[in-house]
Amino acid sequence: MARRRRLNAPSAEDLAKIADGFAAEQTTGKRPAGLGPTAPIARVASDAAGVSTEERIKAAKYDAAKEHGLLALNIPLDSITVDHLSRDRMRADDDEMNELRHSILAHGLRMPIEVLELSDADGPKYGLISGWRRLAALRALDLETGKPEFAQVAALVRKPKDASDAYISMVEENEIRADLSQFERGRIAVISAGQGAFASVEEAVDALFAAGSKAKRSKIRSFALIFEELGDLLAFPTHMSERAGLRLAAALKAGKGHNFRNVLANNIAESFEAEWKLLDGLLVDHESGFKVKITERRIPKSIEHGVIELASGITIEKINSDGYIDIRFRGKKVDNGLVDSLMLEIQGLLEKV
Repeated sequence: MARRRRLNAPSAEDLAKIADGFAAEQTTGKRPAGLGPTAPIARVASDAAGVSTEERIKAAKYDAAKEHGLLALNIPLDSITVDHLSRDRMRADDDEMNELRHSILAHGLRMPIEVLELSDADGPKYGLISGWRRLAALRALDLETGKPEFAQVAALVRKPKDASDAYISMVEENEIRADLSQFERGRIAVISAGQGAFASVEEAVDALFAAGSKAKRSKIRSFALIFEELGDLLAFPTHMSERAGLRLAAALKAGKGHNFRNVLANNIAESFEAEWKLLDGLLVDHESGFKVKITERRIPKSIEHGVIELASGITIEKINSDGYIDIRFRGKKVDNGLVDSLMLEIQGLLEKV
């Protein structure tokens, strides 16, 4: 009969050696010599350690995405201020805002807003970069319904390098989603430059509207001049058409700003039509002072009757209308290419005036 082997409990020293062996295995992935095959409990511990490492990697990726503003966070509306940056949009169309509120009410907010974290802990925690209309619509729905889902907003927390970067983000978002008026574009260029985000208005226009053509940026600079000269007196500047604004800017460049300021300061306009009538009266007087000087050229008598007939079969006709003079070209040889060439010739002539 086989003799039973007596089992002795391990001493404290033996237990310490075993513990050190398992610790070494978890750290190096290798078992110390003499410990034999990996025990099942050790494999479980190893698997757990692997899962923990994977979770740590996921957490690191999450933190990195959050750090770069790639994650939308739900932020309470009352922790966001819209006054951190001067807004490029001066007003919101009532019909458009109603449509936006109904869309959010029916389908929720489809696109997160953009904010930046503020350093002032005493006030709101975040400052708005872009999404002013969406934020305004949510605040209106929060007041109207009292539903908790409208008391917060999905937001991307950005970390702009400087103020100019924040302004560029705001303007780009509005340029894509909803057109600003030319006056609003010029206005934000002046304000952002005045706040030190850009060295000059010229630099602000070039940076904020870098995607626009050279001609577009030139027009924005004209409206920036209007804001600088008359922005505090104009009641309806966003209603001004591009053509009207360029006429006004030309007069301001000619040094007529004091005339327009006097008229606006002494007359209160109740509508854009009334305001523009005041401005247009001065513009007509200003523009009538420009005369095209044609020297060393014999003017045909036929032009006195408003018609010139050319040997090529083309007829040029002058038509006087209310406040305008139209020139019409007629004939089989008249096409878009010819008219475009004539317009360039006229441009070169008038720029010498």
